[in-house]
Amino acid sequence: MQGRPVPISRRGFLRLASAGAVASFGFAEVGFAEARSLPDIRRVSLVLPHLPSAWDNLLIVQVSDVHAGPYMPPARMRRIRDLIARIPADMIVFTGDQMDRRESDAPAFVKGFRGLRAPLGVYGILGNHDHYIDPALSVDALERAGITPLVNDGVVLERDGQKLAVVGVDDLAARGGSRADFSVIRNYSGSFRLCLCHQPQGWYRALHAGAHLTLAGHTHGGQIAVPTRNLNVARLQTRYIAGPYRRDDAFLYVSRGIGVGAVPVRVGAPPEIDVIRLRSSASALSAAA
Repeated sequence: MQGRPVPISRRGFLRLASAGAVASFGFAEVGFAEARSLPDIRRVSLVLPHLPSAWDNLLIVQVSDVHAGPYMPPARMRRIRDLIARIPADMIVFTGDQMDRRESDAPAFVKGFRGLRAPLGVYGILGNHDHYIDPALSVDALERAGITPLVNDGVVLERDGQKLAVVGVDDLAARGGSRADFSVIRNYSGSFRLCLCHQPQGWYRALHAGAHLTLAGHTHGGQIAVPTRNLNVARLQTRYIAGPYRRDDAFLYVSRGIGVGAVPVRVGAPPEIDVIRLRSSASALSAAA
């Protein structure tokens, strides 16, 4: 008698996929090298219909999925911090999973990323791994690193009378009685609304709450991605794997992140720091004319 299929978790599939990739394609050395290398700088411009002209050319650095821990020690984080510090960003955002899964990851993250500065601020949200250790400890680590936590909260920035709100929501898998509260986005109806949401599956809820642009991570770009074999682990959870997506006038951008989870291998999904330039539609059209 044929047995029933056994469900497999994303983590379990990642282990199998990485093992299969290594065995089938000889990617072991390449995968470990990619996982431990300094991130690429990925630059992208997004033309946003609702972006006020005063905020045209805003430059945001997105840092996602650090996973401070055994495969992301403080010395490597400091090298990445120094790399980020050389980018002339207006704002820096951390989009979750700063920690991996141990309480000791929190002080390691602080040691690695303390001291980052940007003219408009450095902000961070929590991811599912930050909840694995303890959300309060993870929020404290952000604060001690000089990063403003936005957990179901936001800040309003103003330039020439035009407002931009940076709104962070808690993780979709939040623990300890917390939850992702997308309704907080509606509190900023007079502003351009930039939402930070760790898991891209939350985009539908964010855009229906009024977010114009949502920045997410979580997927690692699949971490194991072999386009010629149509293999990408992230497809187990979401259709939004990496890069920009658009629905009507709302946008989502998903970072591949800089760290790794249970398996210290990246194949076809190199670590990246994302440098995102926001353009208003009117300014972009004028520049193209």
